[in-house]
Amino acid sequence: MLWPGLPSIAISDPVLIAAYFFALIAGLSCIYWALAWWQVETWQPQLPEDAGPLSAPDAAGISIIKPLHGIEPELSANLQSFLAQRYPRFEMLCGVQDSADPVLLLLAELSERSKLRIIRHATTLGSNPKVNNLAGIIAEASYPILVLADADIRVGPSYLAHLVRELNLPEVGVVSCLYRARPLSGFSSQLLAVQIQEHFLPSVRLAAALGPNVYCGGATIAVRRESFDAMAGCAALADELADDYALGARIRALGYQSVLSDYVVETLVAEDGFAAFYAHALRWARTTRAVQPWGHAFSFLTYPVPLVLMLAVFWQGWAWSVVALVACLRLVYHWRIGRKLRSPLSATAVLVADILGLWIWGHAQVAGKVRWRGRNFSIDAHGQMHDGVQR
Repeated sequence: MLWPGLPSIAISDPVLIAAYFFALIAGLSCIYWALAWWQVETWQPQLPEDAGPLSAPDAAGISIIKPLHGIEPELSANLQSFLAQRYPRFEMLCGVQDSADPVLLLLAELSERSKLRIIRHATTLGSNPKVNNLAGIIAEASYPILVLADADIRVGPSYLAHLVRELNLPEVGVVSCLYRARPLSGFSSQLLAVQIQEHFLPSVRLAAALGPNVYCGGATIAVRRESFDAMAGCAALADELADDYALGARIRALGYQSVLSDYVVETLVAEDGFAAFYAHALRWARTTRAVQPWGHAFSFLTYPVPLVLMLAVFWQGWAWSVVALVACLRLVYHWRIGRKLRSPLSATAVLVADILGLWIWGHAQVAGKVRWRGRNFSIDAHGQMHDGVQR
C-alpha cells in the first residue's frame, strides 16, 4: 500500500510517525499564533506620536545614558527626540570611547544648545563593548534615575514621564519598553523589521501575560541608581552577551519586579545587505538561547507558515489548502499589527522572513559565536562573551 498523494513513498512506520509529528507541531504553532494574535488585539499601546501625561514639577531627575559607536542612520533625529522631553529635570549623557569617532562632531553641534553632555572615556571592564561604554558614562551621571537606551531608538515627548510613573511604584525595580520597527531602506531591513514587530514583540507580550515578566530590553531600561549600584553595576554585566536581560535578572534578585511598559518606542532598521541582516538576526537568536534556553528551544512554534509547509510535504492533498489558509491568515495578522502600531511593513517580506526565521532558529542551536561591531565573540554555556575568536 502506498502513502496517499505520494505514490513514490511506501508507507513505513518512520514516515507515519514523521507525518503525525509535523501535524502535532503545526497544530501547536497555530495555537501559539492564535494566543499571540489575541494579545495584539487586546493590547492598547502608547505610541510615540500620541499625547501623554506630563510629569509633576517635583519629579526625580533623570540621566539618559546613550552609549554611541559611529554615526547610525538618522542618529541626530533620534538623539533630538530624547532632548525634546516634556520633563522638568533631565540630562543626556552620550559616551564615546574612540577619540577619532566621527560621532563626536555631531554631538558637539547638539550639545551647544541642549542638555546633552559628551563623555569621552576608555573604561574597560570585560568583553562586552557596550557595557564598557556604559560604565564610563554612568560614572558621570548626576541624577537618581538612569534611563539606558540604544542609539537607534526614537521616542515621543512624553517618554520619560511614562517611565517615571511606572518606576515610582515601590515594588518596581526596572521598567522596559517594546519597540516597533521602521525600516529605512532595502529588502533586508524589511526582513529584520518583520521579525522584530511580528514575532519578537508579540512573543514578549504573550510571555508577560502568561507569567511573571522577565523581559528587560536595551531599547529602554529605566532603573533607580541605588538599585543599579546594589546589583554591583556594570561590573556585574561586563562579560554578559545579554547584558540587558542580566541587568533585569539582578534587579529582580534584589526583590523588585520588572515591568513591561505599554509605551512603545521606535527602532530604526538599516541593514546593509543580507549578510548584515543574517548576522544581526543570528546574534539576537543566540542571545535568547543563552539567557532563556527552554524558551528559545520552543520558539520555532512562532513560525506557523513554514511548519504547515512541512506538514503538507507529508500529507499532500487537503494539506495544501491548510497552507493557503494559514498564509492568508498570516497576512491578516501582519496587517493588524501594522495598523495597531501605525507601522506598516512590506507584505512581500512576511513569508520570506518567516521561513528565514525558522532557519536562523536552527542555526542558533549550534552557533557558538556571534559577530558584533565587526568583531567575533565566542559564547560559553553560561552566556558569557569571550573576545578574539577567529572565523
